[in-house]
Amino acid sequence: MIGRACTKPMKRVLLTIPAFLIVIAMYLAILLGLVRVTLMIGDISSVALHAAARCGELALGIVLLLGGTAVATRMAVWIFRPADGIERAEIPS
Repeated sequence: MIGRACTKPMKRVLLTIPAFLIVIAMYLAILLGLVRVTLMIGDISSVALHAAARCGELALGIVLLLGGTAVATRMAVWIFRPADGIERAEIPS
């Protein structure tokens, strides 16, 4: 099934439900992790270390949320793409 598109509508519906639940669970885990990191950074007393930790938290948040979006998009494309594939568009010259 991996690498092939779904051809039956009912199969698409049945695959959509767990994919949706996986994406929701993934984003909740990402957000809970970021909140935990934010609370841990709040306890840092050194100003320089606090600033470095905030920059690291920002970078981690961007990477995790962009990664989550990429996974969700990939799952949606895998479920909803046409069975015969997408035709290559010709680029006008």
